[in-house]
Amino acid sequence: MDTKSILATALMELTSRKNFAKITIADITHVSGFNRQTFYYHFRDKYELLSWIYEQEASQVFDEDISLENWHRYMAVLLQHIRNNKWFYSNTIRHDESYFQNFIFTLTSTLFYKAIDALDLHHQLDASDKKFYAEFFSFGISGVVINWIKSDMKESPEQVASALKSLAQDSEKLAYEKYRESYRKMKGTT
Repeated sequence: MDTKSILATALMELTSRKNFAKITIADITHVSGFNRQTFYYHFRDKYELLSWIYEQEASQVFDEDISLENWHRYMAVLLQHIRNNKWFYSNTIRHDESYFQNFIFTLTSTLFYKAIDALDLHHQLDASDKKFYAEFFSFGISGVVINWIKSDMKESPEQVASALKSLAQDSEKLAYEKYRESYRKMKGTT
């Protein structure tokens, strides 16, 4: 295990028994067996370590084959992982949800941008519109996931992922119908 992973394991272990807000760099280095200098060589602060953990955990779930057709399955696996590490995610999100929100937002916004771009066959949307729509869905997904965590993860990961998939598909269908209608009008007037 590399140094960053050992520091991450130490932080995760500490969150099982201590509020994230009260965890210090000294706590992390004590549990990991490293000194402060080693910690600061790898991370600016515990928040950068937290962001790194979120990214590493997602990289174990998501891969290059993710697409609009299968993203919900990857999301279900990620949500199951979050549920399996409930104490860590609940503790860190309860303290400051912005790091997790940024992580989910970044993870999903690129995917939705690519999906919207692929659906825009006749190039009716400019890049700023695509970006706006992708960000809208990404903020929505991050909000739903954060709310799920804060409400004690009552629904199964599969239920949450399925609901997100349905929302995305319904929105895609509505957008496609609106696009077809406007395309027909455009073709009818020219």
